[in-house]
Amino acid sequence: MRRELSKGARRGLGGVALCCLLALCAGPWGSRAAAQQGDVVELRSADELKVHMVNGEEVRELIGNVHFIQLSEDGDSVFVWADRAMRYMTKDIIELFGNVRINRGGATLRSSLGTYSSRDRRAEMPRGVMLEQEGVTLTARKGTYWVDDKVAFVQGNVVLVDSVSRTTSDAMTYFEEEKRAVAVGTVRVESLKDNVTILGDSLIHYRGKGVSLVPKNPTLIQIDRSPRGDNDTLVVVSDRMEAYRDSSDRFLALGDVKVVRADLASRCGRALFDRTHDLIALQDNPVVWQGVNQMTGDSIAALLRDNQLRELRVIGRAMAVSRSDSAFRKRFNQLTGREMTLAFAQRKLQTIEVLRNATSLYYLFEDSTPNGVNRSSGDRIRIDFEEGRLDRITVIGGVEGTYAPESMVLNREGEFNLDGFRWIEIRPSRTQFTIDLRSYE
Repeated sequence: MRRELSKGARRGLGGVALCCLLALCAGPWGSRAAAQQGDVVELRSADELKVHMVNGEEVRELIGNVHFIQLSEDGDSVFVWADRAMRYMTKDIIELFGNVRINRGGATLRSSLGTYSSRDRRAEMPRGVMLEQEGVTLTARKGTYWVDDKVAFVQGNVVLVDSVSRTTSDAMTYFEEEKRAVAVGTVRVESLKDNVTILGDSLIHYRGKGVSLVPKNPTLIQIDRSPRGDNDTLVVVSDRMEAYRDSSDRFLALGDVKVVRADLASRCGRALFDRTHDLIALQDNPVVWQGVNQMTGDSIAALLRDNQLRELRVIGRAMAVSRSDSAFRKRFNQLTGREMTLAFAQRKLQTIEVLRNATSLYYLFEDSTPNGVNRSSGDRIRIDFEEGRLDRITVIGGVEGTYAPESMVLNREGEFNLDGFRWIEIRPSRTQFTIDLRSYE
């Protein structure tokens, strides 16, 4: 059964003053249950009213400049605008069409189509949604917003933009009061102030604190573009990652951390990337490869300047290893001590300086013919390189040295390795990553 106002009545409504329409429909424009709960819906404006009976339920249709308010006893009222609305009186449901806008406090929802439930103060946006709140814009293909909880859940092509980053995902829950977003499914976070992108399966973003947590399968990609054109791409893969983008600019990778740059690669259990101070700090069994050299220690710090590696500082059980000759796979030049500093210029190793309990082990060759091994120790050892090749070794303080001839070394190379020696053949490389880095460069 369907009931509608007469044609003449509709024309009359169109001609009377707006106050007459409000007098007809204003007040508790909802069920008695809603009024008793203190959540009263008041119609403020509309150009035309139609009343229908659909399956025994009264439905009020409002057309043109529709605006109503749901008052609340706690003062947290909801303001709704639309081009057209269908109010189902028994169900306390209002269907909204065209230029839909819902405002509560500092948050505004926008869409072309929506449903608002006055009973539980919930908005459904099935055909595109935009949420704006205090410097945040959240868009998606569809979404639900709970007014009292101040929580939005959105799905499909989700994009969250705030003052520091742009986050995309398959789905997201946004907690308005906590300024917290939980994103899942193909998450991508792009920094708006530099060339840093973080990928992951999920994300927890604390907007008020400038903190982002990627608890599973994170990948960090940082493109450093130099005016000279020698761009470098930093890639970090780990079990989980934390980003701090408030007053500092730091990223913390945890678990099985793999780091790749053009000038070095690394594996460790914990890596801190401090962009403010151009520092990469590696801990928890760190291993660094730079050129033909492998470095290990309790902790390793890489200092950068102008997008280039300037120093590697190895603290605690420091060791540098390099293969002495490709034809002799078991012979490794070794250098160890309590502290070690490697200095670079123009992407080439310039010096290595070892302090405290410094010991070096170098295999000797004459015209590519092996000629034994030399071991030296002292308080301090300095090694100078020319065009990346060994030029001079200087041992200072408490000098001791031994030489083993080739007859003693042949097929017994492992017996001469220094304490703490280890050689890892497989180092991280860009070819191991499943993502296509060309799209970021």
